Amino acid sequence: MRAVGLVGIVGCLVVAAPEVAVAEPPVQIRWLGVAGFSVTAGDTTILHDPYLSRPGMLETVFSFYEPDAELLEELSAPDGPAPELGTASVILIGHSHFDHLADAPWFAQQPDGPWIAGSATTVNVSVGYGVAADRARVVNFNQVFDIGPFRVRAVESRHGLTFAGGSPPEGSVDEPPNAPIHAWSFKLGDARGWLITHRETGYRVFLLSSGNRHLPALNMLAAEGITVDVLAAVPIGADDTCAEDLVRTLRPKLFVPHHFDSFFVPVRDPDAGAPFEEELLLEFEHRVRDAAEEHSVDLEIQRPRLFELLDLGD
Repeated sequence: MRAVGLVGIVGCLVVAAPEVAVAEPPVQIRWLGVAGFSVTAGDTTILHDPYLSRPGMLETVFSFYEPDAELLEELSAPDGPAPELGTASVILIGHSHFDHLADAPWFAQQPDGPWIAGSATTVNVSVGYGVAADRARVVNFNQVFDIGPFRVRAVESRHGLTFAGGSPPEGSVDEPPNAPIHAWSFKLGDARGWLITHRETGYRVFLLSSGNRHLPALNMLAAEGITVDVLAAVPIGADDTCAEDLVRTLRPKLFVPHHFDSFFVPVRDPDAGAPFEEELLLEFEHRVRDAAEEHSVDLEIQRPRLFELLDLGD
């Protein structure tokens, strides 16, 4: 993202204007499908809810969940579509349903792999899948830790309403299970958003894993004067005022909807990453724009594409 040198003609003389350097964004962000993102600055990568194995519906319903090691190795290879998967430092889990947590233990068990941060349920399921106890850690609401150039803060949130007004499967996992377990045995635990700040520049990214929020937590951030450069939020399960609450409190510059794709479509499929409820997504984007206008927030909306880096502008 650099300005290309302009060429001007003065008489018969062609003069090349010097290139004007345009500052690159301090971080790179890639959508990994579903609620998955990578956030990278320098040599440090943070992963959020990397769910990539994506078995089909029948396999999910009738089998115990096992990560697809061959696929994950391919995707995270140096020449793969998301090579930072292979060098990540930490995995942040928004909540512990299978489409958010189930692949994280595989990454954590690789040589020099990342550690996992989340709820007690996240930790117990991860340990059940073979992650060493010191490589999966509870990070409580409002707890802060530093990783490379980033400061990370867990923010209390809620899960969106989906089936019959609930968020299946609810509950917690209170001890490491005898893995592998069924997809529906990945209990919710609790939901959290993650505020990621690039300490040198103050550039902020806020990641939500489901279509809801805990308004007191958002109001707390607003009271602290915290606004964000990038907000990644979920249209599925969001109520009529969710978009307004997010825009009003966090005042994002870039709003990125996600988790709008079918997690039963394999990542190698040409349709992977496509919206499966286009009308719902359009309605959510419309609410975001209305909220931005009402609260005088200058923002852009960018639908991510699978494995492409977000265009963060100048």
